[in-house]
Amino acid sequence: MKKVRVGLVGCGGIAHYHVDHLLKMDDVDIVAVADPIEERREAMKKKVNAFRAYYSHKELYDAEDDLDAVYICIPPYAHTDTETRAIEKGFNIFVEKPMALSMEKANEVKEAIEKKGIISAVGFQDRYLDIIDKLKEYLRDREVGIVYGSWIGGIPGVPWWKKKEQSGGQIVEQNIHLFDMLRYLFGEVDSVYCSAKKGLVKDVPGYDVEDYSATTMTFKNGVVATLFTGCYLTGEAPDKGNGLRIMCRDARIEYDLRRAVRFMTRYSTIEYITRQDQGMIEDRAFIEAIKSNNPGLVRSPYADAVKSLQLTLAANKSIETGSVVVI
Repeated sequence: MKKVRVGLVGCGGIAHYHVDHLLKMDDVDIVAVADPIEERREAMKKKVNAFRAYYSHKELYDAEDDLDAVYICIPPYAHTDTETRAIEKGFNIFVEKPMALSMEKANEVKEAIEKKGIISAVGFQDRYLDIIDKLKEYLRDREVGIVYGSWIGGIPGVPWWKKKEQSGGQIVEQNIHLFDMLRYLFGEVDSVYCSAKKGLVKDVPGYDVEDYSATTMTFKNGVVATLFTGCYLTGEAPDKGNGLRIMCRDARIEYDLRRAVRFMTRYSTIEYITRQDQGMIEDRAFIEAIKSNNPGLVRSPYADAVKSLQLTLAANKSIETGSVVVI
């Protein structure tokens, strides 16, 4: 059995998330890793039993000619030519979200993928959950008016996150998952309006990300959705209740983020709880897509993920201008 040869760019926390899945696959070899921090790249090299470790993606790409795929697991601000150089080499790419901090960069990569004809995937793993399959099926013949949801929690521990210039802020870096889920469920968006505030987080030096926001999106099919985003909770506040609430004409749906979905009418409540590792399913789908040359196995290819990024960047623009942004 021919193994899929994988290179890894970035050896931080999210890289370990994917590596833990790939190491369970008998048909995958992680042959090379790259990270500018020596301690991290050497630790990852040892973990995956890779042949080589490099300082940069450029060194890895120049030295490795026979890779089947590259996992790009780097901070939002670090997306320079990381993707386009891989594409030029003909490597299939898996890119962690957010894939860029500008539409110019994202569209550059999108066009390169289309020109080269490689397989791509972006890390929106929640699309692969069995409860999301149930939800999409339940919504198929139902009329929906209002949707509201939230992703409210604490401040992630990585240093670049607290600088909006580097992370894009919570909407772009984190709640993009729910923005993407809304697109997956309800299609494309006509307009975005976002209001946000700062001032609750006073004890983190150099912190300039909005503490909380509300983004309202009007979809082309008439659905109106509002997402609440917050990153100000302390350890004393329970991080619960996140997800989506969907108001149908004849039912109410509650999606508890990555845990459960409930279909509720006046007469009954049906609940499905997931126990899946959606990241494992996502990574397996990418590998199978490469082996079978079937990009249709990937639920979030780069070209589609760009549209979710666009919504979050539009929300940031709305915060800056105070105006509705037409997509």
